[in-house]
Amino acid sequence: MKNGHIFLSQIKLDVLKFIKYFITHNDYAPTYKEVGSKFRFSRARAGAIIAELFKLGLIDKSKQAHRNIELTDKQLEKISMLKVNKSYSTMEFRKWTKLWKKVFMKLV
Repeated sequence: MKNGHIFLSQIKLDVLKFIKYFITHNDYAPTYKEVGSKFRFSRARAGAIIAELFKLGLIDKSKQAHRNIELTDKQLEKISMLKVNKSYSTMEFRKWTKLWKKVFMKLV
């Protein structure tokens, strides 16, 4: 934490904002699979990102096995103050990675 701000990657902030949106619009938390589907990555990767958000204190987890992500009022307030420590867009990075893979596969 620096100057009252927690700096985190764009994808973590995007996941956190999605969780906030999902909970406020559905009155229940998304599953790890739903988070992964939204961002086109595996349930395991979603779980790893959610675990990091939990370690930072940006989310809480209940003891139930399913839909265990929770946000307190204090955490909801923090989300709008967060800043990203990366200057590139994750979507642009993903597009570049896909393009690179296509070019690489043609060379092989």
